[in-house]
Amino acid sequence: MAQNSHFAGALRALRLEKGLSQAALAGQAGLSVSAVQSYEQGRRLPDVGQVERFRVALALDDQAYDHLRCSAGLPPLPPAFVSTLKKARGPVETIWDEVQDFPWVCLIMNERREIVAWNRLANRTAELDFATTSPLQRNLLRMAATEHYERHLTNWEELIGRLISFFKVEGSDLADGTAAQYLQTVFQSIIADEPPRFPQRILSLFASVAPWREEDRNVHPIRWRLDDGTELAFNGAFCDFDVYDGTWAFDWHAADGRTAEWVRAQADTDAALVEPEVLPFSAVLAEERRLAKLSRKKLGDLAGVSAASIEAYESETRRPSRAAILALCRALTIDGYSTNRFFREAGFEEEPSDLARWLAGDEPVAVFRGRRELMGVGTRTIYGACNGLTWPSAVLDASCHVVHANPLAGQLFGLDRWKALPGRPGPHLLQLMVSNEFLAQVRNWEEVAGVILPGRLEPLVMGADRESSSRGLREVATQLRRDSAAGIERLADVWRTSPGFNSLRRPGVRFDWTAGDGAKLAFNCVISGWNSADPYKALDLFPADAATFAWLGLE
Repeated sequence: MAQNSHFAGALRALRLEKGLSQAALAGQAGLSVSAVQSYEQGRRLPDVGQVERFRVALALDDQAYDHLRCSAGLPPLPPAFVSTLKKARGPVETIWDEVQDFPWVCLIMNERREIVAWNRLANRTAELDFATTSPLQRNLLRMAATEHYERHLTNWEELIGRLISFFKVEGSDLADGTAAQYLQTVFQSIIADEPPRFPQRILSLFASVAPWREEDRNVHPIRWRLDDGTELAFNGAFCDFDVYDGTWAFDWHAADGRTAEWVRAQADTDAALVEPEVLPFSAVLAEERRLAKLSRKKLGDLAGVSAASIEAYESETRRPSRAAILALCRALTIDGYSTNRFFREAGFEEEPSDLARWLAGDEPVAVFRGRRELMGVGTRTIYGACNGLTWPSAVLDASCHVVHANPLAGQLFGLDRWKALPGRPGPHLLQLMVSNEFLAQVRNWEEVAGVILPGRLEPLVMGADRESSSRGLREVATQLRRDSAAGIERLADVWRTSPGFNSLRRPGVRFDWTAGDGAKLAFNCVISGWNSADPYKALDLFPADAATFAWLGLE
């Protein structure tokens, strides 16, 4: 009832502010007067569609709309988020090109945690070619249950335990019999093909590991031993890659100077990169049905598709409809990444992943059930976690203002003068990028600015966007045009001469910094979600060479 009262008060205040009666609001929102009365009396809570009606009827700006959504218990993101993603995203195939530009080991996973893309550094570090394995064999848990990874991953129990904790938070547990069908299939493959110790160890971890806390930062230590005995140390970080398709990045950043130098040496070496075979929908359907041990009739009953139709799809004598592809993919829990590839091949519109639907305010589904209750973890917890990181890091709010920076970031940038004050955030990322310090000390400024400040911001920064952005962001842009003319001009040149930066891409780039004492430092700069529960971003600067580790006092 408390949540109902929050929405009731917010709706009534907005209605009175607009000078509308309940009848007038009902008419403009396309609702009955009794419905509006029920909302204002706290007897009902609206769904996302009804809140959207109030947005239109009351002509709410983004800030007021977000407030109204939150008061109704919905995530602080508008439904337009999905359509915005859809307009900005590029083809899935561009992932391959993008990950090759990252000077760190990068693996891209689908919602099943199968690796679907990787860079050359990943192949060289793993000492195998991922393209030689099937999608099932590239599942992270399946890969771990091999002698190859047991030999290489010296903290096997720790890292695989973390992976298992992700399955458990999703309600999929091999130990208590609640595992999803796909996870059962992965486990049966391990039993059939690997020594008995692997399924035994995995079951033991499922029985002992607690579910992952989604308010925690998803960064884990990786201790890796090469075939020649070289010991490497990485900080492994999971984060969203493409929300719309449900893909995730698993980045390996060097955790010490020796590893950083080894990675740099590998990055300078060209190596062949083979993309995996892309199977047609017919072949995938037949294989997934076999793995799930389903007859055509049983699968048809689950998906609402006739057995005869499934036979025709598998034999390629009939082309499936969009509805049939979606129904069969969901019945077989085929990931969003693959589903969208099937849609594109058939000439149909793509489907947002479960995560994209959840972010848009739809009912929580699949693995994201229950996340709403986790929204709003205390910032004190986040700041404490940030302070404990072993690399420079800052916390950004949903508007990209700096709200906290750890001591290593302060050592690097002198961020003490930019700290957030009570009730007021720190500087905006735009302000930092065009500040005199960054202009003078970032040696590859144009490259960095182009990646982390994409061209879609150009209308706002140049004063052409006076309506679509939030008031606070427009004020930041106005101040920049007044106080940072040189920086704005350089940024405009980046957007003008580098059209490739105008696409929505993951913010990850090499960051070369000249310290106040003249030291030449190198980092891998990545912006990603802080966790799975809060609307905060992490701006991480992972040291990329031994000299940088030494300067920061990390060795």
